Amino acid sequence: LEFYVIRNERIPDLAIYSFDTGERFEPDFLLFIRKRKEQTFSAQQVYVEPKGSHLLLEDAWKEQFLLELTSVASVDESHTFGNEYKIIGLPFFNEEQRLTEFEEAMENLVATL
Repeated sequence: LEFYVIRNERIPDLAIYSFDTGERFEPDFLLFIRKRKEQTFSAQQVYVEPKGSHLLLEDAWKEQFLLELTSVASVDESHTFGNEYKIIGLPFFNEEQRLTEFEEAMENLVATL
């Protein structure tokens, strides 16, 4: 199992866009996980966004978008070469009000590896 965490310091190529409005969003962290199989591998690209309590309501659309990624985002199979790719968005990380939801989402992610 390999994993890499990348801190997104406003790198334009790492921006994602809302499915509904096209609004630009740059999640603060990307977690890449790769698990080797016999001849192929599975890869997860996970978007993580810490959010202060004072911004939870204002940025609620961002969290909704992150949560839609898992079910709505798709991977072009012509570029996977037989490997399995998943795009995953996690709920906001907020220690004061949302820690339980984030921990549960992380535990579910780890369980699927």
